[in-house]
Amino acid sequence: MKKTLGIIGLGNFGAFMVPYLATHFDIYVHDTFDTRLIANALQVNSTTLQKTASCDVVVFAVPVQNLESVLIAAAPFIREHVLAIDVSSVKVKPVQLMKSILPPSVSIIGSHPLFGPESGKNGIEGLKIVLCDVRGEEITPIKAFFEEQLKLEVIERTPQEHDKEMAMVQGLTHFLARALVKMNLQPCEMDTLSYNRMFDIMKLVGHDSMALFKTIQNENPYTDQVREDFVNAFKSLEEDLQSAKM
Repeated sequence: MKKTLGIIGLGNFGAFMVPYLATHFDIYVHDTFDTRLIANALQVNSTTLQKTASCDVVVFAVPVQNLESVLIAAAPFIREHVLAIDVSSVKVKPVQLMKSILPPSVSIIGSHPLFGPESGKNGIEGLKIVLCDVRGEEITPIKAFFEEQLKLEVIERTPQEHDKEMAMVQGLTHFLARALVKMNLQPCEMDTLSYNRMFDIMKLVGHDSMALFKTIQNENPYTDQVREDFVNAFKSLEEDLQSAKM
């Protein structure tokens, strides 16, 4: 008999991960909107928060800005000794919230899949996921599931280590991509490899949801400094160029 898995939050990523997990779990989903049409298309169970939160494994796939209120609402229904996982793009804040709100008997693992519906549209095998061992259940079998069943490359980090690295890897990349979107960067016949790679960055992440962009920029405690360093470097280069004209 399969274990049950509850996904709280059926946005782009919540819906994206269902087909990869459906062969391993009986899946129940819940969101603040009516999920029945999406759930029927995915062949999973649309149900209440209470039923979803009482599954053997509970995945929180909601924006970080909404996570605290969702955890408070779900906590009374989460059974003892189950596993709770989040899939947020930042880790320090979600882990702190889960530890403080969820019952002490609940095992907690923070996760950040380093892919999404666009980068994983051709399959997720070989892509990366970060796991943070927070509380309770031994992480080894969880890691083995991701590696052996889903064929993902698992990277283990503490929440602090994750956010420091992601401030540069993700924060800077998404900031640059969003700036290129604002510039309305276009394909060019006289392109170069470097131009095309810059254009690819914009196409890959420049049109992600504003909620995700704000999460990456505002919810990571280390991203403000990275953006400040980037803007200062940009200004310094501009000043050097203007000085050279004098």
